[in-house]
Amino acid sequence: MSGAPGDAEARAVMARHARSFAPALRALGRRDRARVARLYALCRAVDDLADLDGGPAAAARLARIERELRTGRPVDPLATGAAALFEERPFGRAAFADLVAGVRTDLAPVRIADAAALEAYAQAVAGTVGLMVASLFDVPARHHAAAAALGRAMQLTNIARDVGEDARAGRRYLPETLCPHPPQALVDPTRGVQADVARAIAWVLARADRLYAEGRAGLPALPPRLRVAVAVAAALYEGIGDEIRAGRCDPLRARATVPARRKLQRAGAGVAGVVWPAPRDAGMESRRHA
Repeated sequence: MSGAPGDAEARAVMARHARSFAPALRALGRRDRARVARLYALCRAVDDLADLDGGPAAAARLARIERELRTGRPVDPLATGAAALFEERPFGRAAFADLVAGVRTDLAPVRIADAAALEAYAQAVAGTVGLMVASLFDVPARHHAAAAALGRAMQLTNIARDVGEDARAGRRYLPETLCPHPPQALVDPTRGVQADVARAIAWVLARADRLYAEGRAGLPALPPRLRVAVAVAAALYEGIGDEIRAGRCDPLRARATVPARRKLQRAGAGVAGVVWPAPRDAGMESRRHA
Protein backbone atom coordinates (compact mmCIF):
# COMPACT_ATOMS: atom_id res chain seq x y z
CA MET A 1 0.00 0.00 0.00
CA SER A 2 1.70 3.19 -1.16
CA GLY A 3 -1.13 5.63 -0.54
CA ALA A 4 -3.71 6.31 2.15
CA PRO A 5 -6.29 3.49 2.32
CA GLY A 6 -9.96 3.96 1.58
CA ASP A 7 -12.49 2.39 3.92
CA ALA A 8 -12.89 -0.80 1.86
CA GLU A 9 -9.14 -1.29 1.53
CA ALA A 10 -8.63 -0.58 5.23
CA ARG A 11 -11.21 -3.21 6.17
CA ALA A 12 -9.51 -5.72 3.88
CA VAL A 13 -6.10 -5.02 5.41
CA MET A 14 -7.55 -5.42 8.89
CA ALA A 15 -9.25 -8.72 8.05
CA ARG A 16 -6.10 -10.10 6.40
CA HIS A 17 -3.51 -9.14 9.00
CA ALA A 18 -5.19 -8.30 12.32
CA ARG A 19 -6.55 -11.62 13.51
CA SER A 20 -6.69 -10.47 17.12
CA PHE A 21 -8.01 -6.97 16.42
CA ALA A 22 -10.56 -7.62 13.67
CA PRO A 23 -12.92 -9.78 15.78
CA ALA A 24 -12.78 -7.25 18.62
CA LEU A 25 -13.84 -4.42 16.31
CA ARG A 26 -17.21 -6.04 15.72
CA ALA A 27 -18.27 -4.45 18.99
CA LEU A 28 -17.97 -0.99 17.42
CA GLY A 29 -20.48 0.87 15.31
CA ARG A 30 -19.84 1.09 11.57
CA ARG A 31 -18.31 4.60 11.60
CA ASP A 32 -16.00 3.88 14.51
CA ARG A 33 -15.02 0.52 13.05
CA ALA A 34 -14.07 2.25 9.81
CA ARG A 35 -11.94 4.84 11.65
CA VAL A 36 -10.02 2.20 13.59
CA ALA A 37 -9.56 0.13 10.44
CA ARG A 38 -8.10 3.16 8.66
CA LEU A 39 -5.73 3.73 11.56
CA TYR A 40 -4.63 0.10 11.50
CA ALA A 41 -4.08 0.19 7.73
CA LEU A 42 -1.99 3.38 7.98
CA CYS A 43 0.16 1.88 10.75
CA ARG A 44 0.51 -1.31 8.74
CA ALA A 45 1.66 0.63 5.69
CA VAL A 46 4.33 2.36 7.77
CA ASP A 47 5.48 -1.01 9.17
CA ASP A 48 5.65 -2.48 5.67
CA LEU A 49 7.96 0.30 4.53
CA ALA A 50 10.47 -0.90 7.12
CA ASP A 51 9.79 -4.64 6.99
CA LEU A 52 9.15 -5.31 3.31
CA ASP A 53 11.28 -2.58 1.74
CA GLY A 54 13.78 -1.42 4.30
CA GLY A 55 16.11 0.25 1.80
CA PRO A 56 17.31 3.85 1.50
CA ALA A 57 14.17 4.91 -0.36
CA ALA A 58 11.98 3.61 2.48
CA ALA A 59 14.15 5.38 5.06
CA ALA A 60 13.87 8.64 3.14
CA ARG A 61 10.12 8.30 2.77
CA LEU A 62 9.61 7.59 6.48
CA ALA A 63 11.70 10.63 7.35
CA ARG A 64 9.63 12.71 4.96
CA ILE A 65 6.32 11.47 6.39
CA GLU A 66 7.46 12.27 9.92
CA ARG A 67 8.65 15.76 8.92
CA GLU A 68 5.43 16.56 7.06
CA LEU A 69 3.29 15.53 10.01
CA ARG A 70 5.33 17.56 12.47
CA THR A 71 5.30 20.66 10.30
CA GLY A 72 1.60 20.32 9.46
CA ARG A 73 2.26 20.32 5.71
CA PRO A 74 1.44 16.77 4.58
CA VAL A 75 2.12 15.80 0.96
CA ASP A 76 2.99 12.10 1.05
CA PRO A 77 -0.22 10.03 0.75
CA LEU A 78 0.37 8.33 4.10
CA ALA A 79 0.95 11.70 5.76
CA THR A 80 -2.20 13.15 4.19
CA GLY A 81 -4.15 10.07 5.25
CA ALA A 82 -3.01 10.43 8.85
CA ALA A 83 -3.67 14.17 8.81
CA ALA A 84 -7.21 13.58 7.51
CA LEU A 85 -7.89 10.88 10.10
CA PHE A 86 -6.70 13.16 12.91
CA GLU A 87 -8.21 16.37 11.58
CA GLU A 88 -8.61 18.79 14.51
CA ARG A 89 -6.80 16.25 16.71
CA PRO A 90 -3.16 17.41 16.72
CA PHE A 91 -2.30 15.07 19.59
CA GLY A 92 -3.21 12.05 17.47
CA ARG A 93 -1.25 13.39 14.50
CA ALA A 94 1.80 13.92 16.71
CA ALA A 95 1.48 10.36 18.04
CA PHE A 96 1.45 9.07 14.46
CA ALA A 97 4.64 11.02 13.76
CA ASP A 98 6.18 9.42 16.86
CA LEU A 99 5.17 6.01 15.52
CA VAL A 100 6.90 6.73 12.20
CA ALA A 101 10.04 7.79 14.06
CA GLY A 102 9.96 4.56 16.06
CA VAL A 103 9.52 2.39 12.98
CA ARG A 104 12.49 4.12 11.35
CA THR A 105 14.74 2.62 14.02
CA ASP A 106 13.96 -0.83 12.60
CA LEU A 107 15.92 0.11 9.48
CA ALA A 108 19.19 0.09 11.44
CA PRO A 109 20.59 -3.07 13.08
CA VAL A 110 18.33 -3.75 16.06
CA ARG A 111 20.10 -4.76 19.26
CA ILE A 112 17.98 -3.71 22.25
CA ALA A 113 20.34 -2.93 25.12
CA ASP A 114 18.25 -3.20 28.26
CA ALA A 115 14.78 -3.03 29.77
CA ALA A 116 14.61 0.77 29.46
CA ALA A 117 15.47 0.63 25.76
CA LEU A 118 12.83 -2.05 25.20
CA GLU A 119 10.23 0.06 27.00
CA ALA A 120 11.12 3.10 24.89
CA TYR A 121 10.88 1.10 21.66
CA ALA A 122 7.53 -0.43 22.64
CA GLN A 123 6.20 3.02 23.46
CA ALA A 124 7.37 4.43 20.12
CA VAL A 125 5.84 1.73 17.92
CA ALA A 126 2.81 0.64 19.95
CA GLY A 127 2.19 2.85 22.96
CA THR A 128 1.58 5.53 20.35
CA VAL A 129 -1.18 3.41 18.83
CA GLY A 130 -2.98 3.40 22.17
CA LEU A 131 -2.61 7.17 22.28
CA MET A 132 -3.97 7.50 18.74
CA VAL A 133 -7.05 5.45 19.59
CA ALA A 134 -7.53 7.60 22.68
CA SER A 135 -7.29 10.68 20.48
CA LEU A 136 -9.82 9.36 17.94
CA PHE A 137 -12.35 8.72 20.71
CA ASP A 138 -11.61 11.90 22.71
CA VAL A 139 -10.53 9.99 25.81
CA PRO A 140 -9.48 12.42 28.59
CA ALA A 141 -5.73 12.99 28.89
CA ARG A 142 -5.59 11.57 32.42
CA HIS A 143 -6.30 8.12 30.93
CA HIS A 144 -3.71 8.28 28.15
CA ALA A 145 -1.05 6.51 30.24
CA ALA A 146 -3.31 3.45 30.49
CA ALA A 147 -3.90 3.50 26.72
CA ALA A 148 -0.17 3.64 26.07
CA ALA A 149 0.48 0.83 28.57
CA LEU A 150 -1.94 -1.44 26.75
CA GLY A 151 -0.22 -0.72 23.44
CA ARG A 152 3.17 -1.54 24.95
CA ALA A 153 1.81 -4.76 26.42
CA MET A 154 0.65 -5.94 23.00
CA GLN A 155 4.02 -5.03 21.45
CA LEU A 156 5.88 -7.02 24.09
CA THR A 157 3.63 -9.98 23.31
CA ASN A 158 4.54 -9.60 19.62
CA ILE A 159 8.24 -9.49 20.49
CA ALA A 160 7.99 -12.65 22.60
CA ARG A 161 6.14 -14.44 19.80
CA ASP A 162 8.42 -13.36 16.94
CA VAL A 163 11.92 -13.93 18.36
CA GLY A 164 12.92 -16.40 15.64
CA GLU A 165 11.37 -14.41 12.79
CA ASP A 166 13.01 -11.21 13.98
CA ALA A 167 16.38 -12.95 14.40
CA ARG A 168 16.23 -14.16 10.79
CA ALA A 169 15.72 -10.51 9.79
CA GLY A 170 18.83 -9.54 11.79
CA ARG A 171 16.94 -8.05 14.73
CA ARG A 172 17.07 -8.82 18.44
CA TYR A 173 14.47 -7.09 20.57
CA LEU A 174 15.21 -9.16 23.68
CA PRO A 175 17.33 -6.97 25.98
CA GLU A 176 21.04 -7.73 25.85
CA THR A 177 21.10 -7.70 29.65
CA LEU A 178 18.90 -10.80 29.52
CA CYS A 179 19.99 -12.32 26.21
CA PRO A 180 23.61 -11.34 25.36
CA HIS A 181 23.67 -12.97 21.92
CA PRO A 182 23.57 -11.60 18.36
CA PRO A 183 20.49 -12.32 16.22
CA GLN A 184 22.22 -15.04 14.19
CA ALA A 185 22.81 -17.03 17.38
CA LEU A 186 19.05 -17.02 18.00
CA VAL A 187 18.21 -18.55 14.63
CA ASP A 188 19.72 -21.94 15.49
CA PRO A 189 20.55 -21.62 19.18
CA THR A 190 22.73 -23.86 21.29
CA ARG A 191 21.27 -25.18 24.54
CA GLY A 192 22.82 -22.32 26.49
CA VAL A 193 21.51 -19.67 24.09
CA GLN A 194 18.10 -21.31 24.03
CA ALA A 195 17.94 -21.20 27.82
CA ASP A 196 18.85 -17.50 27.80
CA VAL A 197 16.19 -16.81 25.17
CA ALA A 198 13.55 -18.69 27.15
CA ARG A 199 14.36 -16.73 30.32
CA ALA A 200 14.27 -13.45 28.40
CA ILE A 201 10.94 -14.29 26.79
CA ALA A 202 9.48 -15.21 30.18
CA TRP A 203 10.65 -11.84 31.54
CA VAL A 204 9.13 -9.98 28.58
CA LEU A 205 5.80 -11.75 29.07
CA ALA A 206 5.82 -10.98 32.79
CA ARG A 207 6.36 -7.31 32.00
CA ALA A 208 3.53 -7.49 29.47
CA ASP A 209 1.24 -8.91 32.16
CA ARG A 210 1.86 -5.88 34.35
CA LEU A 211 1.18 -3.54 31.44
CA TYR A 212 -2.07 -5.32 30.57
CA ALA A 213 -3.19 -4.72 34.16
CA GLU A 214 -2.25 -1.02 33.88
CA GLY A 215 -4.10 -0.75 30.59
CA ARG A 216 -7.27 -2.35 31.93
CA ALA A 217 -7.38 0.25 34.68
CA GLY A 218 -8.29 2.78 31.99
CA LEU A 219 -11.15 0.78 30.45
CA PRO A 220 -13.92 2.55 32.43
CA ALA A 221 -12.94 5.82 30.72
CA LEU A 222 -13.78 4.45 27.27
CA PRO A 223 -17.14 4.65 25.50
CA PRO A 224 -19.06 1.38 26.13
CA ARG A 225 -18.57 -0.20 22.70
CA LEU A 226 -14.91 0.75 22.54
CA ARG A 227 -14.47 -0.58 26.07
CA VAL A 228 -15.71 -4.00 24.94
CA ALA A 229 -13.57 -3.95 21.78
CA VAL A 230 -10.39 -3.06 23.67
CA ALA A 231 -11.10 -5.63 26.40
CA VAL A 232 -11.57 -8.37 23.81
CA ALA A 233 -8.42 -7.38 21.89
CA ALA A 234 -6.38 -7.39 25.10
CA ALA A 235 -7.76 -10.77 26.13
CA LEU A 236 -6.93 -12.28 22.74
CA TYR A 237 -3.40 -10.89 22.82
CA GLU A 238 -2.86 -12.20 26.33
CA GLY A 239 -3.88 -15.58 24.96
CA ILE A 240 -0.85 -15.48 22.66
CA GLY A 241 1.34 -15.10 25.73
CA ASP A 242 -0.33 -18.13 27.31
CA GLU A 243 0.44 -20.18 24.20
CA ILE A 244 4.07 -19.08 24.28
CA ARG A 245 4.35 -20.12 27.92
CA ALA A 246 2.69 -23.44 27.12
CA GLY A 247 5.53 -24.00 24.63
CA ARG A 248 8.08 -23.27 27.37
CA CYS A 249 9.10 -20.02 25.67
CA ASP A 250 10.94 -22.03 23.00
CA PRO A 251 11.95 -19.81 20.03
CA LEU A 252 12.27 -22.85 17.73
CA ARG A 253 8.62 -23.81 18.06
CA ALA A 254 6.07 -22.79 15.45
CA ARG A 255 4.73 -19.25 15.73
CA ALA A 256 2.34 -19.18 18.66
CA THR A 257 -1.33 -18.84 17.73
CA VAL A 258 -4.48 -19.12 19.81
CA PRO A 259 -6.82 -21.94 18.69
CA ALA A 260 -10.30 -20.84 17.67
CA ARG A 261 -11.99 -22.40 20.68
CA ARG A 262 -9.67 -20.66 23.12
CA LYS A 263 -10.12 -17.39 21.21
CA LEU A 264 -13.86 -17.61 21.86
CA GLN A 265 -13.22 -18.37 25.52
CA ARG A 266 -10.84 -15.46 25.89
CA ALA A 267 -13.13 -13.08 24.01
CA GLY A 268 -15.97 -14.10 26.32
CA ALA A 269 -13.75 -13.54 29.34
CA GLY A 270 -12.81 -10.09 28.01
CA VAL A 271 -16.48 -9.13 27.66
CA ALA A 272 -17.31 -10.57 31.09
CA GLY A 273 -14.50 -8.55 32.64
CA VAL A 274 -16.13 -5.37 31.32
CA VAL A 275 -19.67 -6.30 32.33
CA TRP A 276 -18.75 -7.84 35.70
CA PRO A 277 -15.33 -6.46 36.64
CA ALA A 278 -13.61 -8.28 39.49
CA PRO A 279 -13.02 -6.23 42.65
CA ARG A 280 -9.50 -4.82 42.58
CA ASP A 281 -8.43 -6.46 45.86
CA ALA A 282 -9.81 -9.84 44.75
CA GLY A 283 -7.87 -9.59 41.48
CA MET A 284 -4.67 -8.84 43.36
CA GLU A 285 -5.31 -11.74 45.72
CA SER A 286 -5.83 -14.17 42.82
CA ARG A 287 -2.59 -13.06 41.18
CA ARG A 288 -0.68 -13.55 44.44
CA HIS A 289 -1.86 -17.16 44.59
CA ALA A 290 -1.58 -17.90 40.83
